Amino acid sequence: MYESLARAALAAEDPERVIETARRMRARHPNLSREQVARKLASRAALSCAAVGVFASGPAALVPGLPVALDLSYQAQSLHRLILSVARVSGRPANALERLAAAGASVLLAGATLAARRQAIEAARRLPARRAPIPSLLAAALAGGAASYAAARLAELLAERHFFQQRRRRPW
Repeated sequence: MYESLARAALAAEDPERVIETARRMRARHPNLSREQVARKLASRAALSCAAVGVFASGPAALVPGLPVALDLSYQAQSLHRLILSVARVSGRPANALERLAAAGASVLLAGATLAARRQAIEAARRLPARRAPIPSLLAAALAGGAASYAAARLAELLAERHFFQQRRRRPW
């Protein structure tokens, strides 16, 4: 997974999946502005990340030996594709430096999400689960989903700020 992320970051062009996703979304919603299409892409990516976060975090609260980082590479790659898709929809595809920065930011966001999910899982494991394991499972799953959703929304916010807002020249 990380190999494909590195390949996408170092390539001269956006990955085919990013180009196709942006093209399909523009074709499905021709009446929407570029910003609205970017938000739709981000909503879809955020829900996908949240679903993966839910299913990766929930069982980890009940089974102590289960690895928590199962979805780290998926999250990083999904956030990277989201940032590149927002750039593509903006009409100004990411250049090589921006693709590298997007890859770094996506790995950082995925790592921060993983850290938040680990803390949530540890807190959920402290809930009394002998008689009813469902509350700790739900708490960990919801916290994991919320952390993953928030990371995708943060990636969207950063990408929109960079690719859509006019950059003002500083006098210095």
